[in-house]
Amino acid sequence: MTPRPDEQARTELRALVAQAKRHREDEHERVEAEFWQGIDALQGSYHGAQQDIADALDVRRNQILRQTKRYRSTDQSVTD
Repeated sequence: MTPRPDEQARTELRALVAQAKRHREDEHERVEAEFWQGIDALQGSYHGAQQDIADALDVRRNQILRQTKRYRSTDQSVTD
């Protein structure tokens, strides 16, 4: 059996877990933004692309609109 940890070991472990959790959340947000920015660029591919994207993702068109607006980079213009 491994020895019981002291309070310092527990504190260090909690700090490391909290750091790993923050990193996971930050990366998730970055990947999510990257995904929706890519989808936003694909919407303009052709007339009806938004519906085709919605069908491929199994979501509604308004979900595509909400998410792409949410994650749209500031240098991109809004197209309808």
